[in-house]
Amino acid sequence: MKKTDSEHQILHEFSEFIENKPTAPDKQVDNAILQMVEEDLCPPLWKVYSKMTLLNVTSGVMTLSICPQFGLGFGQESKLFYNLHLATPDIVFYLFCGLFFATLGAGLCSLVLKRDEIRALSYRKYLYFIAYSVITFLAFTVLGTEIFISSSTVWILGAVLGNVFAFESVSRLKHLAL
Repeated sequence: MKKTDSEHQILHEFSEFIENKPTAPDKQVDNAILQMVEEDLCPPLWKVYSKMTLLNVTSGVMTLSICPQFGLGFGQESKLFYNLHLATPDIVFYLFCGLFFATLGAGLCSLVLKRDEIRALSYRKYLYFIAYSVITFLAFTVLGTEIFISSSTVWILGAVLGNVFAFESVSRLKHLAL
C-alpha cells in the first residue's frame, strides 16, 4: 500500500508532537480552571439554600391563594377545602394541609436545582425541610393565625413529609429522564 502525501504529513506532525517537550498551562490559568470546576461540583450551600428558600416562599404564596393555612390566605376560601375540613377529622385535615403547602415548593426545588446542587445538599436537605416547615409555622403564628398545638404539630409533620416526598420523587424522576 502506498502512502499519500496527506498521510506523510499527518505522520510527520504526529512525530513532531511526540518529540516536543510537554507544556503546561500557566499557573494562574490552571488555578482559575480548578476553581471553576470546584464551584460547579461543590456549589456554596448558602446559594443552594437561598434558591430553595426563594422557590419555597414563592410556591407557599401560590398555595395560600388557593388554600388558606390556619386562616391565613390571599384568595377567597375554596368551598372544596371548607367542605373537606368539615368532612375530615382535624388531624387528617391539617396533615393534608401541611402536605399540600409543602409539596409544590419541594417539587419545584427538585426540578430547578442542578444535579450537583442536589448532591451538595446530601443529608442536609432533610434538616432544611424540617427547619423550613418549623419557620413557616412560626411565621403563621407571628402573623396572628389561630394555632392549636395538636393541629400544628400534625401540620408540621405533613409539611416535612410533603417536602421530603416531593423532593425525592421529582429528583428520582428527573434523574431517570436525563
